[in-house]
Amino acid sequence: MNENASAMALLPRLHLFELIDQDWYPRALRDLGTDYLETVSNRMGIFDGAVDVLARALRASEREELLDLGSGGGGPLPRLRKLLESKHGLKPHVVLTDLFPNARAAERARAQGADYLERPVDALRVPEDLRGTRTSFNALHHFRPEQVRAMLADAQARGVPFVGFEVVERTPKGILATLAVPLLVLLFTPLIRPLSPLRLLFTYVIPVAPLTITWDGLVSALRAHRPEELRALTASLAHEGYTWEVGQLPQPAKGTLTYVLGLPTARANP
Repeated sequence: MNENASAMALLPRLHLFELIDQDWYPRALRDLGTDYLETVSNRMGIFDGAVDVLARALRASEREELLDLGSGGGGPLPRLRKLLESKHGLKPHVVLTDLFPNARAAERARAQGADYLERPVDALRVPEDLRGTRTSFNALHHFRPEQVRAMLADAQARGVPFVGFEVVERTPKGILATLAVPLLVLLFTPLIRPLSPLRLLFTYVIPVAPLTITWDGLVSALRAHRPEELRALTASLAHEGYTWEVGQLPQPAKGTLTYVLGLPTARANP
């Protein structure tokens, strides 16, 4: 049995529930999690290594626009847009969307020159009026394999680029990394804006935020799609005029980025 097969046997994918995915989960508690993730992502530059792959996707598109799916607390695109401009001379219009829009995140996005749609947008049913290169940051693991395939197939059918990045890993190392989450929540909470009394109460007095964010982090690792699984999904979508690529980008001290890149070949660069 090879190393990949051994890892998959040791850690089979478990589609447990994340609290932030649940319709019944209170918005205030959901925002505790998504705002924290946005702050950690940008303060640590966790997705900075994605900029070159993002540039490839943009250059294969008919329009210089990034349509982010599952944006939660805002995500890294406003930050990455600056890197795209400085490194590649690209100035895309950024549109953020989520099934459960975060009002405060929308305000932050607008302050950074991005749009955050106030209407709910289901990543599995992207409305016809939303176009541009589709992006996903740490969102693919929220979906079952057949749902991920449907998401990718829809981008391919519409002839738009798709690029998804995951920093969570279904590996022993990825599982163990969640043990540090409670400490990280305590350390990063003072950096979240706005820093409300409710957030302080549910972090330092009643530890709701550390416990719920740790649970969702553990489940994220257990639900993560391994690169070989993603390659099998994209191989099943093989179609003339559109190509798929799955790879990994090592980032010292930040974690490995796994990515899925779909390009309409009529416009893709060699």
